[in-house]
Amino acid sequence: MGNGAEPTHAGDDEASSPSESSVVDSILDGEAQTVFKNKDLVDPNTIVDQDRIYGRDEQLAAEARAFRDTLEGERPPDLLLYGPSGTGKTLTVKAVANKVKQRAEQEDIVFDFVAVNFKTMESHTLDRAVWKLGYQTAQKAGVVWDIPRKGVSTDAKYVRLYEIVDEHFDSLVFILDEIDALTGHKNEDEPAYSRLLYSLSRVMAEQHVDTLISTVVVTNYPKFRENLDSRTDSSYNPNGIHFSDYDANELIEILDRRRDAFKEDALEDGVIELVAAYGAQNEGDARRAIDLLRDAGEIANRDGDSKVREDHVQSANDSVVKNRVLEIVGGMSLQKKLSLYAAALVADVNDGAAPSPVVYRAYRTICKMSDREIYTQETVNSHINKAGTYGVLESERTSSGYKSGVHLLFEFNEPVDAVLETIEDDSAFDDIEAEAVRSMAAKAL
Repeated sequence: MGNGAEPTHAGDDEASSPSESSVVDSILDGEAQTVFKNKDLVDPNTIVDQDRIYGRDEQLAAEARAFRDTLEGERPPDLLLYGPSGTGKTLTVKAVANKVKQRAEQEDIVFDFVAVNFKTMESHTLDRAVWKLGYQTAQKAGVVWDIPRKGVSTDAKYVRLYEIVDEHFDSLVFILDEIDALTGHKNEDEPAYSRLLYSLSRVMAEQHVDTLISTVVVTNYPKFRENLDSRTDSSYNPNGIHFSDYDANELIEILDRRRDAFKEDALEDGVIELVAAYGAQNEGDARRAIDLLRDAGEIANRDGDSKVREDHVQSANDSVVKNRVLEIVGGMSLQKKLSLYAAALVADVNDGAAPSPVVYRAYRTICKMSDREIYTQETVNSHINKAGTYGVLESERTSSGYKSGVHLLFEFNEPVDAVLETIEDDSAFDDIEAEAVRSMAAKAL
């Protein structure tokens, strides 16, 4: 350094590479070519007007009747919205709540809603749930949430939450999305969601607040109520609203009402119909269909095309399926992958279904091929059921379709070939002769 030379750093040459700089600058400085006019309309998290919601008039009416009590100065009833993923549960209730908020402002009623998706939280404990509710309620109230995540008791978090509610709202609805994910610690007598619902359902009766508080529980699994503590079950009595799957024709209508997310004539004929067909294959999931339409538009942009074509949709669908399976399967331990791989190979020769006795035979064969430790059938079944919690497959106990009496039947929700491809990317599976396992499974079925 004594010679006056400027210090150099590894990567300086690469960072100033003319080719890289020109690529980045051309994108940042150039006028973006896009097929979109209003991309927010193909964001499933956007709260849309009710005229963009199709096939849910009955549910919208039920929600509106419930929320109307707010405008009459009364507490709205608790609601339980249940049905498969992507069927409009959260979409409709947010649309109605937003409309009621506008009407309430005209009546000088301070009404709002706080929506929390518990599945997306990094910790599924009661303490973290109360902190999250408090944080988002404070945001709605326009005040600071001054409670740290750790070092403060759950009771103290409740106290601050209810102080904010009581000081800033006449009426407030908590929208508790995917509440069944709020399981809590394993050694607890009741799930965390049971204790949360008990507190929220009793808060007015126990005179913590004068604010009219109600809850909207959103779930894919209405049987979560079977695990409620008896006290909670007694005090929590929601009105149930069911949401059924969308069929392909309904998905076409839903997507067509988002067509103006794109520039005029940016969608080629057949694009919306193809997206709807893929959505119908995914159990009528409108959220996935909307995501897929947006992703197809992004691919068109990336390719420099001014129109979204069917091949863009196909590419987007392939990518979505592979990424979803990769996210789920990629983080599994080796033994869980071995178990799931056995089930997938059996399902591959049996129309997506895999009886547990045949799966275990396939698993033993795979372990011998790769010189791995062989676990018990009970453990293998447990490993496979773990994949079920992420939606890869479902299992049921049955005595039909196989000769070994009562057994578990695994049925895949995700494409079996995508599961196999993802697992086979792991080098630990290089020594496994998949065709030999398939042949053995076909003979055993």
